[in-house]
Amino acid sequence: MEITIIGVITIILSIYAFFKNEKLLLYIMVFLSTFTATELMHINATTTPIQTFEFTGAIWLLRQFVNFIKSKPKINKEFFKDWVQKFKENKLALAFLIFIIAILLGELALVVTGISVDYIDIHGEPARLKFGMANVTQGIIVTFVFVIMIVLSFKIKTKDEVRDLLRVFCASSVFAIVWGLLQFIGFYLGIPYPAFLFNNNIYAEQGYEQIANNVKRICSIALEPSTFAVNLICFIPFALGTFLALKERIKTKKYIKTFAVLLLATSCAVLTTSSTTYVGLIAAYGLYGLYILFGYIKNGELDNKGKNFLKMLVTTVASIAVAGILCLGFMKVGYKIGTIHRIQVEQPTQQVTTEEPPQYESVFQNVLKTLKQMTIDKLTSGSGQERLSGDMIGLEMFRYSPIFGLGFGSYRTFSLFTNILLNAGIVGIIAFFYILFVVVKALMKYRKQNESVSVMFLISIISTTVAFCMGVPDLVLTFYWMMIVFGYKYATLDE
Repeated sequence: MEITIIGVITIILSIYAFFKNEKLLLYIMVFLSTFTATELMHINATTTPIQTFEFTGAIWLLRQFVNFIKSKPKINKEFFKDWVQKFKENKLALAFLIFIIAILLGELALVVTGISVDYIDIHGEPARLKFGMANVTQGIIVTFVFVIMIVLSFKIKTKDEVRDLLRVFCASSVFAIVWGLLQFIGFYLGIPYPAFLFNNNIYAEQGYEQIANNVKRICSIALEPSTFAVNLICFIPFALGTFLALKERIKTKKYIKTFAVLLLATSCAVLTTSSTTYVGLIAAYGLYGLYILFGYIKNGELDNKGKNFLKMLVTTVASIAVAGILCLGFMKVGYKIGTIHRIQVEQPTQQVTTEEPPQYESVFQNVLKTLKQMTIDKLTSGSGQERLSGDMIGLEMFRYSPIFGLGFGSYRTFSLFTNILLNAGIVGIIAFFYILFVVVKALMKYRKQNESVSVMFLISIISTTVAFCMGVPDLVLTFYWMMIVFGYKYATLDE
């Protein structure tokens, strides 16, 4: 067994918080939810990594169980009636419970039917889908995440708690943004990246070394740029919504700080050069644009089309400019000090009588080529073809168990939608959409009481869902599910 540096710190803080400060334990859990590339420890004998969130989540659940035992509940008929009533009132908890049942049904269906499917994987190698240890571990991990969400949805009692937890998530996201920008700058300055700190899960495919045409791709504390994209798209609607709702003068500290955070977040998103990020950015900014045009409440917090469109335009242009300046500027620095080398222009094969000096692409050509590969040429690229092929293989196997799916851990597609559909079937995808329906309905209803915050939650949840369906299939990115819980509780709790 090996424990990481952040693992030692997490263990010490979590044990202290378990006994002395329950609220701190919850804050640690929320803060670490964005550290998707970080492990707390791993067990060599079983090649099992334990992530920081999993540990703090387990400790937090244990704390809640201890609190429950201390309350000395009487387990009788009235006890069960009371909890049935609580689930009826807490529709989100019920929706999560239905989703857990759908996941377990997928695993059970695979065991009972004994399905075994031979297929060719995305690398052209023969493979077989059947029930195995991966189904057990994935089923446990996914169920564990949603049990935490159910308990959290009951634990939060006030809007102030939601605000505090949302601030912790935002602080974690700002840290990730700053770390990502340092990762970008450090690469061109030739500073070795300290992956042992936050990118240390040795059993995951870490993407912190990814470079495209000499353009450094940011992944920060996430596994890869597309995973980091989900964090950014989840956070940006809160920064943008706060900025649009500001009534203060431009020169005030609050205005400047809010704009600076939004500018850095959007610039960092551009520098990921991830197609997932770009789709998410279009969704987030586009939804705000549509809301400003057609959805705003008259005389409400966002009732100022001209001013808000100008704010969004300035932010968009300034973010692209900052990202461009950082990229072009540091690439030139990298060429000058030798941390990167110029890319030779491909010449057509032809007969020449004299030897001509080689031609090299400019930094602008490098950037333009990368953007083109990640946008209009994405589907024809190797990465795009791999994603399409992976999803098509999954959808081809869907016919073997369309109702309950083939169980999580059986096959991993490249988008959240196809992953749930294949592994939990039609029942699972309906359960997932029911979760979204419950929270969106609650926020839409609450919008008339608190427009700006409701819209922030709505656009964050919808945009992040779009990003997930674009290219991130994982259900265990817990900050997304936390945001759903926070949004629902904010909309349904009294002030």
